[in-house]
Amino acid sequence: MELYLSLSAYGGVSTREALTVFWQAGIRRVELAIGPKPDTDAVQAIQDFGQQGMVYRAHHAFVWGDRHHPFNLAQPQDWNYFQRLTDFLACLGITAYSVHGGNFSTLSDRPLAYATFLENVNCLYQLCQMRGIVLGVETMYPMLPSSTTQNLLDNAEEVTQFCQDAPEIKIVIDLAHLNIWQNHSLQAKLQLLQMTPERLLEIHISDNDGRHDTHSRITPQTWWVSQIAQFPVGIPIVLESRLNRLPAAGVKQECERIQQLL
Repeated sequence: MELYLSLSAYGGVSTREALTVFWQAGIRRVELAIGPKPDTDAVQAIQDFGQQGMVYRAHHAFVWGDRHHPFNLAQPQDWNYFQRLTDFLACLGITAYSVHGGNFSTLSDRPLAYATFLENVNCLYQLCQMRGIVLGVETMYPMLPSSTTQNLLDNAEEVTQFCQDAPEIKIVIDLAHLNIWQNHSLQAKLQLLQMTPERLLEIHISDNDGRHDTHSRITPQTWWVSQIAQFPVGIPIVLESRLNRLPAAGVKQECERIQQLL
């Protein structure tokens, strides 16, 4: 089982500082993600550690320059940006990239937002395919009823529909997001883990309170811990729990604890 540590676990510092802590902790598998502070050294830092032997995957609006470029695939996109992004991934030899489904205003039409997302993700799939990159889309979580926006792919029915609409695109199961699926049974959540391994890109793990995506540390009470035996074999797992400001020894200890748990 391959365990990757997400850069989102060590936000608020430069990419080089986060990767230095990971390297000192013995971490050699890293998922590039939002979290580190954008700076002009980010690309060089990623390249430098890659040359030393760090292996990367990439997730959504990861930091790779001097500014953060958020995007929402339920809205029109700047395709020049995605051409540059996928060129960057290909240049580094990164072959796995995952994105969020996007979100939409509660005042707007969900089917229209889904149709826009589907068109966009298929365009992104074409860019990735031309560069030898496997694309995945992450299961999201329902926002609070008071929120002015809602996420796509925040329920089992829509995830199933997406699997039918885009059979060539893989799925990223975020187990912390599924914890917020309060209207779904345990069986319905675990059904996602029964997908054929060929359909899954990776599994994201952390914990939360069942209402907010807080990326908390995993405990014996975390909902999916008792279900580890049902995890599909051979699918990479990405740890997203917040480890900010921990020294390298602390990061190493936490990753070893999770490795043993899995």
